[in-house]
Amino acid sequence: MIRQFVWLSLAAILIAVISFAATSYNRNDAVKILFIGNSLTSANNLPAMVADIANSQDDHLIFDAYTPGGARLFHHASDKNIMRKLRDQSWDFVVLQEQSQYPGFGAKQLATDVFPYATQLAAQVRKANPQTHAVFYMAMANRKGDPANEHVSAQLLTYEGAQARVSRSYSKMARDNRGLIAPVGEAWRTTREQRPQIELYGDNTHPNPSGTYLAACVFYATLFQRPCTGAAVPRGLDQADAEYLQRVADEVVLKSGNQWDWRE
Repeated sequence: MIRQFVWLSLAAILIAVISFAATSYNRNDAVKILFIGNSLTSANNLPAMVADIANSQDDHLIFDAYTPGGARLFHHASDKNIMRKLRDQSWDFVVLQEQSQYPGFGAKQLATDVFPYATQLAAQVRKANPQTHAVFYMAMANRKGDPANEHVSAQLLTYEGAQARVSRSYSKMARDNRGLIAPVGEAWRTTREQRPQIELYGDNTHPNPSGTYLAACVFYATLFQRPCTGAAVPRGLDQADAEYLQRVADEVVLKSGNQWDWRE
């Protein structure tokens, strides 16, 4: 009986070690990421900025991106280019990003125009490789909210209300599809509250280089589960502002109690 217990204990330890290895990344191994989105992802080359941060932190990242302007999850779900890219590599992560306004829309429209395609894409990701994790890019709301769609909800009259709706939709997408959240929008909201003098927008919708750097810091902390504090800062960004953005990303992503990981 004692011998049986010892063997069972050893087996349990071995399973635990294997499970840990499957979800942790050796710094000598390249982490492979496919970004699927639109101009919110391509602006200022977000994927390359994430890779630069990773390299500066002694991590290695291989990436590809598919980001047609204005594309929605609806378009991506039936795009043969994406099916090909999903098979090109054994990806560790596939990032999914919806068009900027749609996540703030009403429940009925979300149920027909957004959530089914998030589910379809997440299923395609798993079908291509069951070990690949879907990551939902919780994007920033428009600078002044979405007042043109006030008829959907009065919340859309303000940035704060619009961001709350966008964040809620991405949380549901990740929860329903057993994915991760890269909470860029929440880091954006924190920065706008704490340091409104730091401009994050290039126009009413898209990030400027500082905004993209904040998004890249959030992605690094999300995907590697390590702080980005001390990472490289792109030329042209204010060093003090960049260091603040690093701290915000680390706080939002890594603070105990935040629920960004819905994988089983």
